Amino acid sequence: MSKVSDVVDSSFDRGVADGRIPLIILSGFLGAGKTTVLNHLLRHPKGRRLSVLVNDVGEVNIDATLARDVTQVDSGSSDDVVELSNGCICCGIQGAFGEAVVELAKRKPDCIIVEATGIAEPQRIVASLMGRDEEGVSSLDFVRISNLVTLIDAEWWVKKIKETYEPVRRSLLLFSDPRRPLSELLTLQVECASVIVLNKTDLVSEESIRRSEDALAAISPSAEILKTSEGQVEIEQLLEEERFDISSTFSSSRCDLEFSGKAQVPNGGAKPVGAHDHGDFGLMAFVFRSRRQICHDKLVNFLRIGIQGLLRAKGFVWTDREPDRVGYLSLAGDILRFDHLSKWIHALVSSGEMDRSQVPAEVWRKWDDKTGDRRQEIVFIGIDLDRAQIERDLESFIIEEERKVY
Repeated sequence: MSKVSDVVDSSFDRGVADGRIPLIILSGFLGAGKTTVLNHLLRHPKGRRLSVLVNDVGEVNIDATLARDVTQVDSGSSDDVVELSNGCICCGIQGAFGEAVVELAKRKPDCIIVEATGIAEPQRIVASLMGRDEEGVSSLDFVRISNLVTLIDAEWWVKKIKETYEPVRRSLLLFSDPRRPLSELLTLQVECASVIVLNKTDLVSEESIRRSEDALAAISPSAEILKTSEGQVEIEQLLEEERFDISSTFSSSRCDLEFSGKAQVPNGGAKPVGAHDHGDFGLMAFVFRSRRQICHDKLVNFLRIGIQGLLRAKGFVWTDREPDRVGYLSLAGDILRFDHLSKWIHALVSSGEMDRSQVPAEVWRKWDDKTGDRRQEIVFIGIDLDRAQIERDLESFIIEEERKVY
């Protein structure tokens, strides 16, 4: 499957007037309430004809059966409910998924709703829709993505926020590890959403709801946040404003905005790179930047146990382990994933594998005369973070000049 950035077509941009069928992707982890929301939408279509595609990784697709029963009772027909089982639409059965979407679109419904399995990665679902078959046909020739919706269990989310204050020892996984860290998946589902539905709000306090909204906005500032209980989301809330935009959806998380310096203050004004506060709940984001090499073991140990209140961290690092390769870390919840990617451009130039004239323009913009593109650039997002202390700790891991390896 091609990367999202490899298959973007200008004809898929939001706002293009065409006859494609609007499509809503409904994501969220197990138990968040996706099926409850789906069934509510089917029972209250507000005059719209809705088609549904339900994915389940098991042999028996319970959610599809429930959806079919709802449409059979309420409209007398279940023909517009399609089930895809024995695989996930984001990876295992992409071809069947695309074909099913096209077939539903040809029936000319007013909207198609895709209920993804709880372990699906939304970015890969979008990439599946954007991909083209042997004849050059894409699902997005027939549908347009109106919104990518992520459901969050409010009670579960409140517990996760409280856990950030508790002592923690995060598991360390390499990106080559076959295990799939659920905390990272859940964070990705939030980061790329155009609409976040905070469900089951009747089970938590008003202050907890406000804290939850603020934390979600800190991670995904461009998303609209809806609050509900028992899955009472109305179809017009998901259709009247089409917020999904391929050109920005996968580069509009707080981490991406902090990297680029395009983060916004709450009143909408431009914010220079630096600390960022959200509301009255101590939520903040900042970027640690340095041009000095850091000790790998000390950095990893610090990220695993040393920062209370940390919700998310992501970035590029230059360490004494594999010093010629780009280090990449991603911390979400109780999992820290770390890997070394391709070589730094500086290493390629220094070894003669690349001529300076071949250095890409975007790399030149971050080039340093001494270290080239080697650097520390890590985004931290959390609650009541002590930025000054965190930066002092990170600076203490810097390797002395005479020990650096170039």
